[in-house]
Amino acid sequence: MNKKLPVFIISLKSDSERREKIAKLLTDINIDYNFFDAIDYRSDLFQEKKRDALSNNTQNTYGEMTEPEMACTFSHLAVYQQIVDRGLEWALILEDDVTFDHRLADVVNDLSQSTDSLRKKCTYVLGGQQGTSEYQLFGLSLRDIIKVGGVRLRKATYKKHKVTRACSYIVDQHYCQQALKLFSTHGFYLVDDRKILLDNGVMDEIYFCDIVTHPIVNTVNSHLENSRIDKNKNVKIKQRSKLMIYLLRLRYKLRVLLSSFS
Repeated sequence: MNKKLPVFIISLKSDSERREKIAKLLTDINIDYNFFDAIDYRSDLFQEKKRDALSNNTQNTYGEMTEPEMACTFSHLAVYQQIVDRGLEWALILEDDVTFDHRLADVVNDLSQSTDSLRKKCTYVLGGQQGTSEYQLFGLSLRDIIKVGGVRLRKATYKKHKVTRACSYIVDQHYCQQALKLFSTHGFYLVDDRKILLDNGVMDEIYFCDIVTHPIVNTVNSHLENSRIDKNKNVKIKQRSKLMIYLLRLRYKLRVLLSSFS
């Protein structure tokens, strides 16, 4: 038997309520886990890391980022570094505000027995799309499917970069190494911007299932959401008629449907 699949929970050390909640969920379905202290954008540590990063790489290749977004990137990159340092082949990364049921345990237990079903240079997103503008706007193959613990993970086909969020995903050594390299060469980027990750060879493909749920974010439960609202408040949105919106959505849904057969 292989060692158990490592499970990392990214969580602010000060957020005891979230930690207690997700710890109970994981304990109830017998999943071993490790908390990883997220980097708080309000901390001195964050400011120090930000200064170091900007002094080492002055490029701003992927646009402006808010401090909470930067802190999120630092936190995930720190987990990747630990995965690399420990020589872990695969690992599951969760954020502390997700919910799930026994199906997550089925996946973890299956992969603890063997990871042979997983394909290298791919990432496996386990859900968390609720409330995103891209939800259900990407196509999933009806043919290219991987089964893990009875859960069907389908290959993303049409607009696969629209599989967003980094709240529940499985990564391998290659992913972690390339993501760290990308930061060192290109500077800050959103860890869930999968177009950037795909374009730069961090991964080749995305497989998706919907067994992990992320809460609908708002200004009350998310510092990240607050920062993004402030960042985008001056962005002008192109106005379209209701008919045009309907036709565009219909066209998009048809493309998503057709891509499922590829």
